[in-house]
Amino acid sequence: MSYENRDEENSLPKSTVERFVSSCLPKQVTVSKDAKEMFLNCSLEFIKLISVQSAAICEKDKKKTIAFEYFFKALEDKGFGEFVGTCKEYQEMYEKYMKAKPSKINKFKSSGLSLEELHNQQLELFKNAKQEFDKTMNGSEET
Repeated sequence: MSYENRDEENSLPKSTVERFVSSCLPKQVTVSKDAKEMFLNCSLEFIKLISVQSAAICEKDKKKTIAFEYFFKALEDKGFGEFVGTCKEYQEMYEKYMKAKPSKINKFKSSGLSLEELHNQQLELFKNAKQEFDKTMNGSEET
């Protein structure tokens, strides 16, 4: 695979990978440009490897959605079984977070307002923001 013509849609954010790599290293350690590129490419290949294996396992089970169990099985199949425990811990933390996260639907329901009332409030907020913006712009022209 040629990494020089890598499709941007099928890539990872370079700055995110670089920040992650740097955060794992001592402050005095620097990473060369070539090594940063290698981390990026290897990360992408790892994701592809596990994704393809997860999809194959899912398809074999005649399922259409890749669930956590398929991801964990793919890790094991590809020789990364020692990471399954850690991944399961993160899965549990994610599920707890999602349960505790306030739902936008519940927020709407508990507001006690109709869609029309909420829409009118939104229009009023936009109107006020525009007035503030116009005041700021007019004030800056006079100085």
